[in-house]
Amino acid sequence: MASVRAAKNQLTTPTQHSRFELGVCMAVYSWENLTVAVQSGWGGPDSADKRDWLTGSIVELYETHDEVDSEDIENRLLQVMEDEFEVSIEDDSAYGVAEQIVKIFTQCKESDFSLVDSLYQKYTARQNSRSTSAPVQIVEQPEVSDDDDY
Repeated sequence: MASVRAAKNQLTTPTQHSRFELGVCMAVYSWENLTVAVQSGWGGPDSADKRDWLTGSIVELYETHDEVDSEDIENRLLQVMEDEFEVSIEDDSAYGVAEQIVKIFTQCKESDFSLVDSLYQKYTARQNSRSTSAPVQIVEQPEVSDDDDY
C-alpha cells in the first residue's frame, strides 16, 4: 500500500501534544481487532496495559523520528499484535488505524482538533452506553400448583 507521510514531527504547543496523545489513544482504542484481543485476554492478564503501551510507543515514534508515515505505524501495530497478543492480522484494519493517526497528527499540528474531538465523543458514548445499560432483572414466577383442589 502507498504510505501517507506526515511532515516534520513538531507539535509546538502543549495543547497540540496532549490532544495528539488523546487522538492516538482513541484511534488505538477504537481498533476492533485490538479490542477483541484485550477483552479476550490474548495478551495475558496485562492485555489492557499492553494496549496502553502500544499507544505510548506510537506517540514516541513521532517524538524520536523526523518523519513518520502510515506504513511505520501499521508495522508497529502489526508487530505488537503478533508479539504481545499472538495474533496475526490479515485484513487492512491496521493500515486504516495508521492512516487515521497520521491524519490526527496533521490536524493537531494545525491546531485542528475536530477529529480528536469526534473520536473522543464516540468513545465516551460507547462507554456511557455500556455503563447505563439496564441491569438484567430476574423475576421469579410464583409456583403454579397442578392440584385440582376446587
